[in-house]
Amino acid sequence: MVVALLISTYMLLDPAEWLYNLMGLTPSSNTFKIFLIVLALGGFLCSYAAEKYFFPPLAKLIARIKKTLRPNNPKKRKEYKLIQESMRF
Repeated sequence: MVVALLISTYMLLDPAEWLYNLMGLTPSSNTFKIFLIVLALGGFLCSYAAEKYFFPPLAKLIARIKKTLRPNNPKKRKEYKLIQESMRF
C-alpha cells in the first residue's frame, strides 16, 4: 500500500515527461492536486477512526442484540476445532 501511495503521489505531483505521455495524464491545477491529497488523507483518517473507535463497539452491540434475541441459539464452534480437540491425547 505504501508503494502504491508513493507512486500515485509521484504521478499526481510531478511525473517525468515520458511517464506523463505513457499514462496519458492531463494537466491539472495545483489547487486541484492539493484537494485530491487532502481528500485522500481525510478518507484515510475517517476509515482509521471508524476501524479503531466505531466498529468494535458496534460489533459488540450487534453480538449482544443477537444473543438477547436468540438466547437458545448459542455460538457454534468450528467443526475442525472440535475434531482437532478430539484427536489430542
